[in-house]
Amino acid sequence: MLQKNNLIKNLSNGVTAYLLVFSYAVCLAGSLQLNIWYALTTAVISVIISTSLKNQVLAPDTFFTVPLLLVLSSGTNALLPFCVIGGGLIYSAFNKKCEKITLHPAVKGALSLSLAFSVTALLTTHYFGIGAEGFTVIEILKTYRSLGFHPNWRGVFFGTVTLFAMITYPFKFKKANKYFPAEAFSLVLPLLLNLILNPDREYTPITEASNLVGFINESSISFFLPFFNDEFLFSHSAYISAFQSALALGILLLFFSPQKTRTDSQGTATVLNGISGGFPVRAYEIRGYSLISAVFAVLLIVYSCFFSDDILARIPLHSLAVVLIVSAWKQVPFKALGNAFKSGVLSIISLLLIFAVSIFTNIFITLLVAIIFNSLLALLEKCKGGAKNG
Repeated sequence: MLQKNNLIKNLSNGVTAYLLVFSYAVCLAGSLQLNIWYALTTAVISVIISTSLKNQVLAPDTFFTVPLLLVLSSGTNALLPFCVIGGGLIYSAFNKKCEKITLHPAVKGALSLSLAFSVTALLTTHYFGIGAEGFTVIEILKTYRSLGFHPNWRGVFFGTVTLFAMITYPFKFKKANKYFPAEAFSLVLPLLLNLILNPDREYTPITEASNLVGFINESSISFFLPFFNDEFLFSHSAYISAFQSALALGILLLFFSPQKTRTDSQGTATVLNGISGGFPVRAYEIRGYSLISAVFAVLLIVYSCFFSDDILARIPLHSLAVVLIVSAWKQVPFKALGNAFKSGVLSIISLLLIFAVSIFTNIFITLLVAIIFNSLLALLEKCKGGAKNG
């Protein structure tokens, strides 16, 4: 009886891991106009490597991924694998050596705020169905201004339902959230509403994640590996962008991965995901995750991709974007922001300038500025400490 209960518990944890990891993978693949191969490989690699962790599971993280693409001046997803592999290798190489890295509250607050705002700026076009284009925050904002505010209100309805679910569900249903994560619930709800309100996909009035389907039928290369465009691969600017993006990702992983989840497994999963074209990951809490849980999660992921891709394609793109936006804002340490405004004038100036730089440039430049201010603030505090001791 005890063995049977343990088996049920392991299978239950596998379902939870599947719902969490696959939800994020689908959101990122759909929002970045990638096919379901990216969701499949990222989710499978993540849940398998998660068996090396205790009570945690690795899942794709928009906090790192979406701003990463803002660095790519060409705006092509063909560079994504190079950036993720490079970032994962940098993280793996310096993870143990940089355990004592600390960010000043102003710098940490400014960077996290910049990342969340970047995610919001880039994905608001999907939330409202505006059709804006651009690969830096300022480009996106300029496009919004030129297009005017002409949202798809039916799509906004689905996005707002998702927004409400993502915010309220974890608080109202804390116990249920441990087994059926808010990320999955916030996608299932608008999917069911869309199937009821818009049963005919040929005449749906909203934008759906239709790009997810067809990865087997198109061409063999889209099934085995991401498609690389030679025009970008042999472009000098593409290599520079890829290097900047990889370096930015590696630093972000070191800065924002909590100490207790900064394991070699996170770096390994990120590198392997990059090889398959997928995304960097973050560790999320799941109690009692085991090898049996991972195997069951893999089976569910594979089944969903091969036999439910048509259903997944009916998820409103508006909802996919909102899940990522809310998830990014959940990573913002608002306590650090509050402390920054209590730490003096230089601290406030640092926060505001770093945020301003992120709007007009990219994450790579923003990180360089943040590191400079972090050094200045550390030096200032050291001088103050020396003066007090003197």
